[in-house]
Amino acid sequence: MKLDDSDYYKIREEAYSLGIGNTPLVRINHDGGAEIYAKLEYYNRFGSVKDRASFFMIRSMIIDGRLSKNKVIVEASSGNTGIAIANIASLFGIRAEIIIPAGSSKETKDAIRKSGQTLIEMEGDSAPGARISIDPAIALARSKILENPEKYVNLDQYSNPNNTLSHYYTTGPEITKAFNGDAPSHVVIGIGTGGTLTGLAKYFKSVSPDTKIIAVEPVPEHHIQGLKNLSVSNVPKLIEENRSLVDEWINVTDEMAIAEVRNLLHDNKLFVGLSSGASMAGARMVARKIGKGKIVTLFPDSAEKYRSVYLARKVFTEAEFNTGIRLLKAE
Repeated sequence: MKLDDSDYYKIREEAYSLGIGNTPLVRINHDGGAEIYAKLEYYNRFGSVKDRASFFMIRSMIIDGRLSKNKVIVEASSGNTGIAIANIASLFGIRAEIIIPAGSSKETKDAIRKSGQTLIEMEGDSAPGARISIDPAIALARSKILENPEKYVNLDQYSNPNNTLSHYYTTGPEITKAFNGDAPSHVVIGIGTGGTLTGLAKYFKSVSPDTKIIAVEPVPEHHIQGLKNLSVSNVPKLIEENRSLVDEWINVTDEMAIAEVRNLLHDNKLFVGLSSGASMAGARMVARKIGKGKIVTLFPDSAEKYRSVYLARKVFTEAEFNTGIRLLKAE
């Protein structure tokens, strides 16, 4: 069964009714250049941008009959998608097994366990801030499907078009609405599964062809949970099939992301994860380059589940981290 616009509009409205989507778009204070705005995706019900894609992937598979309560979702995730799938599957009474790299934060793993779903942790370096490789977890998920196709369903977030469509139908229109029908001059998005990047690219290229799409890619030896460097990781199918929609690629380092995480707390009272810092670093580079315009980026999640990583890597002191948590609770 192929879903059409009316199906996706219904999925969107159901997501909104459950507290997924319609996140705030805020202007970021920074030191010159074009205006920068950020969608605060940690306002989603389960705490990240991945709530959108996870809901669209699960709901569409229920509608077309590929997913039911007698199936088990098996998915590889470095964090946010795993949390979102685990919790959204629970809403529908569906079991899930989330396969996670050893290097993902302790708090991320605890959040998945708290959902009541099954967590499978890969072997490897689990020290706070360890380098994260998602590819072995993806391989394990695929092997489970091959061994028991009657039991397991894999959402395959890296190639599932509903990942892209979740942003085409929700995030993009929300940005346009926030700008009173106008479009940003530039959209700056970090590379993970490719869903956010390709969904916003497809949306804005259809409604505003002059909007530039900028992809933010971490350097090869990065330690930023949720992002991928395409030279050392398998290229997601969503990106491979839509490269032509991207106008520019920007590389950022861990140090750049960390600096922006600190800046965002001190200058904007926003307490965000490292992938948000990477996006902000990319947005700042574009702002300085173009001088005038409106740039939109996304902050995928807050810093709440990175206490162990931030303290180990000295991103913040314990007192600073606790201040950030108080700010989150006050929002």
